[in-house]
Amino acid sequence: MPKRNNFNSKLALVWLIVVVLFSGLLIKQFAFSSSVPIESNIMKLLPENQQDPMVEQAFQQISNSMSEQVVFILSGSDIKSTMAATQAFETSLNQDAFSDNSVLFKHVQGKINASTQSQWSDFYFRHRAQLLTEQQKETLTHAPESRAQYVIQSLYNPFSGVTATELTLDPFLLFRDYISEVGTRSSNFGINEGYLTAQSQDQSHILVTATLAGSPYSLAIQEQLPVLDALERKIEKQFDVKVQHTGVVFYANYGTQSAKSEISTIGLGSLAGVILLVWLTFRSALPLALSLLSISTGLLVALASTVAIFGKVHLFSLVFGASLIGVSIDYSFHYLTDRLAAGSEWQSDKGLKHIFIAITLGLITSLIGYLGLLVAPFPGLQQLALFSSIGLIAAYASVVCWYPVLAFKPSQERALPLASLWCTWLNLWSKPKFKIGLPLVVTVVSLASISQVRYDDDIRQLQAMPDELKQQEQAISEISGLGSAQNMLLVTANSNQTLLNKLALISSELDSLVDQQGISGYRSVNQHLPSEQEQHENYQLVKQLYANQSATLQTTLGWSSFPELPKYHPITLDEFLASPVSEPIRPLWLKPINNQAASVIMIKDVTNSELFSQWLDSSFAQQQGVKYLNKADEISSLFAEYRVKITELLLIAFAAIGMVLVWRYGVKQSLLMLLPSLIAGVAGLAVTGALGSTLNLFNLLGLILILGIGIDYTLFFAEQKKSLSTLLAITLSGLTTLLSFGLLSLSQTHAIHSFGITVLTGIFVAWLLSPLAINSEQATEKTKPREAFR
Repeated sequence: MPKRNNFNSKLALVWLIVVVLFSGLLIKQFAFSSSVPIESNIMKLLPENQQDPMVEQAFQQISNSMSEQVVFILSGSDIKSTMAATQAFETSLNQDAFSDNSVLFKHVQGKINASTQSQWSDFYFRHRAQLLTEQQKETLTHAPESRAQYVIQSLYNPFSGVTATELTLDPFLLFRDYISEVGTRSSNFGINEGYLTAQSQDQSHILVTATLAGSPYSLAIQEQLPVLDALERKIEKQFDVKVQHTGVVFYANYGTQSAKSEISTIGLGSLAGVILLVWLTFRSALPLALSLLSISTGLLVALASTVAIFGKVHLFSLVFGASLIGVSIDYSFHYLTDRLAAGSEWQSDKGLKHIFIAITLGLITSLIGYLGLLVAPFPGLQQLALFSSIGLIAAYASVVCWYPVLAFKPSQERALPLASLWCTWLNLWSKPKFKIGLPLVVTVVSLASISQVRYDDDIRQLQAMPDELKQQEQAISEISGLGSAQNMLLVTANSNQTLLNKLALISSELDSLVDQQGISGYRSVNQHLPSEQEQHENYQLVKQLYANQSATLQTTLGWSSFPELPKYHPITLDEFLASPVSEPIRPLWLKPINNQAASVIMIKDVTNSELFSQWLDSSFAQQQGVKYLNKADEISSLFAEYRVKITELLLIAFAAIGMVLVWRYGVKQSLLMLLPSLIAGVAGLAVTGALGSTLNLFNLLGLILILGIGIDYTLFFAEQKKSLSTLLAITLSGLTTLLSFGLLSLSQTHAIHSFGITVLTGIFVAWLLSPLAINSEQATEKTKPREAFR
């Protein structure tokens, strides 16, 4: 029996100490930190110099205000029955629907009490003399005498509802028109017996809003949604109404349930497949344990290092970095298949020496591919590159330092599985026609299909959107008139009042755009708060009205005296934002950034994109500094930039790897080693396109995986004389990769499904063509299956 090497033991101990230190660092980072150092905000992937802080804050504030909001619409043919259903629904949401230990909503509003209703009118009424609608301003400017006639006509109209008290406080009845218009600016709803109601197609609709008691992504919140669903069904059955809902939490819950389903089917299925494959091949727990040990160590060291360097690790880097580190299982399989092939003659030192050059070159070529991403000025790519590279180095070090000690004893003496099959396959590669014909056929078929490849960087592909939720959201949008929150205009100015003036000018333009049916509507702060300049101009118009028209009205009404004009007290921005009346549109006003005031205008729906685009490009919009913001488009553009940059870096990495191979093997052999990966990448994209899937950033990340693994396959064939042993290791590696990533093609999420197809095809073709790299003298060796492992 061979003696243990003291150097190996010392090396294993040193690496163990290093890993223990990294483990301690990781525990400190996660267990003793105030927050988990994992970043999920996709905007953090943007380069620092491209992240407009105002844009970021606009997105963040709108997101925060909307993410915890849930909107319900109860619809029925009878308004009284619908009101009763709403009252029962609101009561249940507030009291007995959920357990005391886990509350779903912290606030629910269905019926609005009299006190809440009066807050709006009371706030504005104090400043009534400076608040006018656009129609009122037009009237007071060109025909102020008609206002007195309007008051007289209203008095003689039995349905006007004018009271003596109202007339005393507001003799020209200006405020009632103003407050009525303010109420209709936000939505289609009006107040009926305390409920926000709307009518459409002989149906009465009542709005109920709720605020979640926690994050919509919280599992504790999502776990209560089945109870909410049961409550909705109960209300529908009891009152013969229809209950619809929309909110981030429902989409988040669908994503969670989809992920759980795919993890249980695809994830656990692939894990079980890998374990079964390794067990059937080696018939021992040690090879499986060693393989998991090296990959786990790589992940541990990579995670601790990335958090130490960047402060946080992005979820994007963690998921795809873990996938790329998985390439290191190649190193394990080559060591373990050599051990199995050697049988009782196994010597761990010689086993490592036999594969050392191949796995080292494999590491170097993979690092060239990964570290090339560091050149890109994108924090996301840089972090991904560092995470993957450090993890790969750590996994490599685990094989080199620990395997000779942990796998010191020989494996059981037995024949390698399917050895005759591997011999037959390799002997085919010794025939020139096959060696040229197979790669040529795969290349021609791939190039013929590559024309069908289409790119689509739409971020919406990352989430499988259920039709039921989309239909409910669309229905609620149409009923309420609130529209979606996808489209925003960002406006900035040097001061708050300048910004309010600018918003008023832009609103005038947007009103014209609504009339031209370019957009369905919009929401802006200035619709609820005029600038102080506009308030002063309004006050002057009202003052002139009192001065010139009060005598006519006083004589007609027979008053002994005319009510005094209220004193001018402008509504300040701070006063408005502190008042409850600003709650619906408060998120539209951003906090100052670099001494710049900023606000966003929400566009409800773009009904004519061409007309809207023309307006955005107009000289007026450019002069006002209007920026069009669309969250989905912003991230989609980010993905498009990543895709182009990764394509460029892939080509550079491929050329760099080629130079390393030329230095080691010469031009001819290097070409034979590069061709399988190149053809595999083209085939992966071609098949994905041929199957009708569009390509995006994730398909190109799949190409990095194919490049790294494909080069590894050919490297081992070029370096090792035991081609049968190499083919078994490569086959095991390929099968585990296909089980780990190829099964993602079964995912219901389009982007993940497309990534899975690319990897599935690419890895298979890389394995299929990898014997192309066997040296001609190796390919012509005619050894018996068992002798090939000696």
